[in-house]
Amino acid sequence: TTSPPVGAAVKALLVLLAPWLAQVASFAHVHSQPRTRSVARRAAGDCDSPTSRRDLFKAASLTALAFPNAALALAQITAPAPDQLKLYDLPRNALQDAAFAQGMASGMGSYERAAFPTKQRLFEKMFTKLQETSEPTIVEIGIGSFPNAPYYTPRLKGRGGLDIIGVDPNDRMENYARDNAAKAGLGATSSLRVVHGVSEALPLASKSCDAVVCSLTLCSVVDPARSVAEIKRVLRPGGQFVFWEHVLSETDASFAEEQVRATPMQIKRADGCHLDRRTGDIIRKAGFRSCDLEYLELKGFGFLNPTVCGIATA
Repeated sequence: TTSPPVGAAVKALLVLLAPWLAQVASFAHVHSQPRTRSVARRAAGDCDSPTSRRDLFKAASLTALAFPNAALALAQITAPAPDQLKLYDLPRNALQDAAFAQGMASGMGSYERAAFPTKQRLFEKMFTKLQETSEPTIVEIGIGSFPNAPYYTPRLKGRGGLDIIGVDPNDRMENYARDNAAKAGLGATSSLRVVHGVSEALPLASKSCDAVVCSLTLCSVVDPARSVAEIKRVLRPGGQFVFWEHVLSETDASFAEEQVRATPMQIKRADGCHLDRRTGDIIRKAGFRSCDLEYLELKGFGFLNPTVCGIATA
């Protein structure tokens, strides 16, 4: 056999390197932009340079060189407008973030087991609609410890990889998210990028994503209506918004009053979580082409029992 021409070999190598180069350029662009004070403070632990070694390592780890079978069609991470970051990406307490991340990673097992049958149905429906998309881009807003990772695994059997982007303002969540992704078997065939960000100013281009997943997140954002508008913005036409959120009770007025009274303390101790939001109404009014929404009540989780879930289509 004869070796391929050097030019062809170089061209083939460039094809393999293209996703990595694009991500390095993207991270360099984002981190060279003016930072809000809170973002700069969080970045200071990584490196003093605009693009840190940690950023470059993240970019490199997402490539076909690191995972030969991983998704190659990576959606680009963009830099939100500085004025939006100033409004919504508020300063955070690193110690509180670490404690909250550990608590969410270790203390939500029984809740997730109760949610499993309905969540499983929602994810099956989402992936059924994505079955013709070889490498869909799916964004998990408020990815947290990535408790949804097991729902992604069935999609990988006999099909292409996934481009998964986790967005979270709590940087201490990332290691837990990656651990759960590895346990679910996502590392060998799919890319997972966990980026710092807020739902009101998503670091993604318009119409760049096939699906967005939001689970126990809209309770704690600064502006839920703007967050849902941002979700709609980044979805491609026909893209799906899969949601699971605890809400104000719709069936028990006295219980709803208790939720309202308990909300101020809940905000302080649970990373901004509100018990009194009517998130279903916000999603219905957001202008999606269709919205299949269900109200249900779990058992045994107190103020978190009332829940809305479903899929809205852009």
